[in-house]
Amino acid sequence: MTEGWKDRFVKVFALSLIVVVFIGGLLVAWPAFRRGQSLRLQDAELAERMEMKRAEIAKLIENQNRFKTDPDFVEHISRQNRRVFPGELLFIFEDKKK
Repeated sequence: MTEGWKDRFVKVFALSLIVVVFIGGLLVAWPAFRRGQSLRLQDAELAERMEMKRAEIAKLIENQNRFKTDPDFVEHISRQNRRVFPGELLFIFEDKKK
């Protein structure tokens, strides 16, 4: 039994409608997909920065604890900042090549 032109038209129209709806859905969803990718990238960058800050905080806490327990460390930092013991004489030599 052969199909009539109406049946063929309905099948082609239905298939075309499905393809158009599918393509329209892709066009609508594409910006949201790209935004999601961008947000995932930002999330990864922020997570990396947070880890760097955590490491920095851990180092600062370690140095802070060393101030309480390590007198040689305190003296070293004090000398870097040109501090002296009472009655001690300090000579400072600076480069004039600036």
